[in-house]
Amino acid sequence: MREPERVALGNGVPVWVLRRPGATATTVTLWLLTGSRYEPERVAGGTHLLEHILMQAPLAGDGRPVDLLEGLGGEANAITSRDHLVLYARVPSPEAPAALEILARALATPSLTEDVLESERKVVQEELRLAAGDPFDIVHDVFYDVAFAGHPLARPVGGTADSVGAVGLADLRAYHERWVRAGSVGVIVCGDVTPETVLKVLAAGPLPALPPSAEAAGGDGTPRVSGGRRDLALNNDSAGVVLGGPAVPYGHPLLPAWQVLMDLVAGASSALLFEEIRNRRGLAYDMWGFTNAYRDTGVWRAFVATAPEHAEEVVALGTSLLRERAEHGWSAEEVELATRRTAGLLQLETEQSLEEALFYGRYGLIPGHPSWTLAGQVEAIRAVTAADVLSCLRTAIDPMIVSVAGVD
Repeated sequence: MREPERVALGNGVPVWVLRRPGATATTVTLWLLTGSRYEPERVAGGTHLLEHILMQAPLAGDGRPVDLLEGLGGEANAITSRDHLVLYARVPSPEAPAALEILARALATPSLTEDVLESERKVVQEELRLAAGDPFDIVHDVFYDVAFAGHPLARPVGGTADSVGAVGLADLRAYHERWVRAGSVGVIVCGDVTPETVLKVLAAGPLPALPPSAEAAGGDGTPRVSGGRRDLALNNDSAGVVLGGPAVPYGHPLLPAWQVLMDLVAGASSALLFEEIRNRRGLAYDMWGFTNAYRDTGVWRAFVATAPEHAEEVVALGTSLLRERAEHGWSAEEVELATRRTAGLLQLETEQSLEEALFYGRYGLIPGHPSWTLAGQVEAIRAVTAADVLSCLRTAIDPMIVSVAGVD
């Protein structure tokens, strides 16, 4: 597996290039090292709203970034999380320099106007309205509200319809000015392009002129994971159930073991919850397990889609199975098989240039771990032991968090 060639602009903006000579497609990503957890509460959802606007606001002398990128024969989108915002485009490799130039301008010099703000505000509020009625979506917001009660991590990434409605143009411009600075921006490119080409394109654009950061991402207090249960009543023919608890941050030596644990709990077809809840009892069709790491904390979630009348049985089964398994764990043979699955799926997923770029951003750029590599993560996963997994499981259920959405 390749390692990135790491270079930087004169003002310190990191530029990582994952070369894939001969690749027909190249992914360009621009990262902003902030997210919903760093928003002032009065403009909750502002980062997500800004994400929409950055892709839609016309560039000086040109059209909207999304239209320009699609005009290159590519696809473009953006992601907002609790600790980052990323703009990305996947284009035919010869068009990668043009895509990079467009995204750099979209991030650094957008046209933030009332017209674009009002248009995208309505789009975001409609997105939030649809999510609020979907038990498979809103159940995760309920989970975070329990897990991080009283901390900014508890807030929904997209905010609420009311908080988004309160964001003014001056708020948006101030937030953009606060965060779009040299110390809070990064570039990751994955595909058939050289670092020299990337640097040449960026040097001619607005990123080298970004001022230094006035602050580092942080300052929202040390988050503590709380346990408990919360149910959200919805008039729906489906219910979403999430079982979860505390995990570890990026860079923690046991993070690979947590990833293996998720395979054993709800990832594989033979996983603990999958085998009993789906295969034996037929109470669910869709199920998955995932660990969310952040700079300073982490949580794990096992999601189950079920019928409202089965939700309580799913909760009881899931919690009892996890507590029983915490007594003895899994055998060395079972864990070895899970390490092979986890490492293999990571390699399969990152065959896509977009996914490889996103992994390097999340595991390396966002937490400030520039030495992180995909190969190193795969090696660490393969070295996970049964004792490691058992230790993680015992931490995972102390405290336990349960959220349910869709039961009247």
